[in-house]
Amino acid sequence: MSLFRFFRSKSITGTAGSRQATSFITQEVEGKPRAVVLVLGFAGSKPRHVAKYANIYNLNKCTTVAGTASNYDVFAFDKAGQDSVAMDAVRNVSKVLHSIQSDNDKKEVPVVMHIMSNGGAYVTARLSLMLEAAAKDKPKEGGNADGTEDLRLFAERLRLGYQIFDSAPGYMNVKSGYNVIRDLIPNKFIAIPAAVAFTTISYLRKVALDAIGKQSDGEEFWNLLLDDRSCMRQAYIYSQGDKVCDSVKIEEMAMQRKDRGVHVMTKHFEDSKHVQHLRLHETEYVEFVTAVLQDMEARNNE
Repeated sequence: MSLFRFFRSKSITGTAGSRQATSFITQEVEGKPRAVVLVLGFAGSKPRHVAKYANIYNLNKCTTVAGTASNYDVFAFDKAGQDSVAMDAVRNVSKVLHSIQSDNDKKEVPVVMHIMSNGGAYVTARLSLMLEAAAKDKPKEGGNADGTEDLRLFAERLRLGYQIFDSAPGYMNVKSGYNVIRDLIPNKFIAIPAAVAFTTISYLRKVALDAIGKQSDGEEFWNLLLDDRSCMRQAYIYSQGDKVCDSVKIEEMAMQRKDRGVHVMTKHFEDSKHVQHLRLHETEYVEFVTAVLQDMEARNNE
């Protein structure tokens, strides 16, 4: 894969065009689901990769909506692109929620987010801003054309659900930026120069922002997640063997979220690499996800 093709990759399944909308795949289960789970894939992931995670939830009687932001949206910190992915996700989840809720059944179906690497976490951070803005907006005439009602429904159900971070969030610095580009491009003759170029540009951009007193993209992203109040139940799946997402920083995030009143569950592995925890520790991974769903239901029944 050339560097040009890598950054031109727009979505996990898309159509031709200068900007392709992320394609979200919905997998419904028979009967009323325990939850509707939004699976946000890692950068470069294909439908078959994301489907492995969605299947865990399908087997747990949850409907899933799965998709991935493009490489460009992730690595260029394209906030407009990330916002577009977030809004598409919300609309797809809301559509499912409306279809399964009957007038006779007042029990609300929660929304769970399974967030993989920073490809999913960047979208999550932007979504937190959108949910906050929607909560402040007054109801508008003309219905849901701008998506505000979908955002409100998503926010309402997310408060009953969970956010599960897998290999995320990653605290972006020069070393982690280099590692992620190097590992994502299969051809190492291209990957190493590309990683050097990416980290050099990122460093120079940070220096320029520091000079004018502005946060870097990475710092803004980290602080958004740190202060986010859209979901007060979170779980973190991470590993000491992950060279992209520093396990120490994830532990710091989890502890600081606890200090902010968030209920936190964690699963720590020793040896698995970035977004490889399910592949190396399938039984433990599935058991942890199942435990999170059980905890969600127990809290909702209190």
